[in-house]
Amino acid sequence: MSEVPALHPYAVRYAERSAAHNPLERILVVIDPMALTHACLEKAARIALAFGSSVELISCEAPSDLPDAWAGGTTLAAYRGVVRERQIGRLEALAGPLRARGISMTTESVSAERSDRAIVEHAIRTHVDLVVKDVQRQPVGRGTASTEVDWLLIRETPVPLLLTRAVPWPSHPRISVAVDPCHPADHPPTLDEAMIATARSFGRALSGAVKVVHTLQTPPHLPGECVPPSARDEAHAQARQAVEALAHRAGMSHDAIDFMSERVPEGIVQLAESTGADLLVMGAGARPHFLYSGASTASLVLDRLKSDLLIVKTPGFVSPLLEE
Repeated sequence: MSEVPALHPYAVRYAERSAAHNPLERILVVIDPMALTHACLEKAARIALAFGSSVELISCEAPSDLPDAWAGGTTLAAYRGVVRERQIGRLEALAGPLRARGISMTTESVSAERSDRAIVEHAIRTHVDLVVKDVQRQPVGRGTASTEVDWLLIRETPVPLLLTRAVPWPSHPRISVAVDPCHPADHPPTLDEAMIATARSFGRALSGAVKVVHTLQTPPHLPGECVPPSARDEAHAQARQAVEALAHRAGMSHDAIDFMSERVPEGIVQLAESTGADLLVMGAGARPHFLYSGASTASLVLDRLKSDLLIVKTPGFVSPLLEE
């Protein structure tokens, strides 16, 4: 009998725990076996120490054909077992210093054609509360900063996903939450509430400052159609009012809100930079829209963003990898 239906209740728990000021329990850190440095490790350790979380390190490699040197009666399964042992050894070497700091650590290595699917399936089966991963870089000349794996993880991961850069966090990180209360069909109010709750939970744990940010948009109009300034000003005023009401319900002051009149995604990136954000929190709805493979608003922002990105899902989100 398939275990998938039994896993559905675990698809999203973190937003509710954040709202109740409860700690993260389990953090999954994705280690790129080809990378020489792992900025995500220190940031995950800092989060784990702040929340009292346990941490699991996981690496994922694509299956390889049996090398000629192993062809003499050695099975492919045996070869992959040796590869897994080697990867576990590398992960254990990374886990050692974190264990010495008092963090409960485990390690796992998997072999899969699609690393995004393997990571998400493992996250679901082990009921983690947060996935942390360094942003992978495309080869020079490919045009975008992140890879398709990052885009797919944004789409598929049912718990908050922290995508990190090499820049370390200061002692008091600045956290900006990119809310959008103006498009409830695509971005439900519960998502904004979960984003703010998550950001404030991180802010309390990491001694950081939290701001709410929003890019003011023109009203919907046909291509080439001129929008009268009065209609634009009215739309902006309504958006300001909606954002301020959202922040007020969350117990945040007027000083903790910043606006910018700019198109998305450029406006979100500019707001993050203007507020000096070390961490930008964005939401992903239950059925994100894609312009091309992986190109949700969050992935478009990721390609331009210099700071870290934390993706929060709509409460009740079910990963596309789960069958219903």
